[in-house]
Amino acid sequence: LCALINVNGLMAYTLFDSGSTTDSVSPEFAHISRAKTVKLSEQVVLQLGCSGSRSKINYGTWVPVQFGPVAEKMYFDIVNLDRYDCVIGTPFMNQHGIKLDFEQRAIVVKGQICPAFTNEEDSA
Repeated sequence: LCALINVNGLMAYTLFDSGSTTDSVSPEFAHISRAKTVKLSEQVVLQLGCSGSRSKINYGTWVPVQFGPVAEKMYFDIVNLDRYDCVIGTPFMNQHGIKLDFEQRAIVVKGQICPAFTNEEDSA
């Protein structure tokens, strides 16, 4: 499911990905939002779900995030993302008890229903 969330003061087109073990923003979004980047002391390998598909993470950032009732500063890896400004993975979803309701196309955050994009909006 996808939704717009406020990341570092800008609305980010965000994928809520229950298969991702990291929270990420694209380098382009980090630049546009003027996020302060931090060079990681050691590269981290980003292993994707398909064989042979991996990348290295060299930078991260701490930025304020607001979505539904959640408003906090959080860490994102800066990763080359294909279609999205941001990917919210299981760390953030577990921490905030987020439920993805595919039938109603909603993201439930601490009991608050936040609408996700419709199929039509998501494929545009």
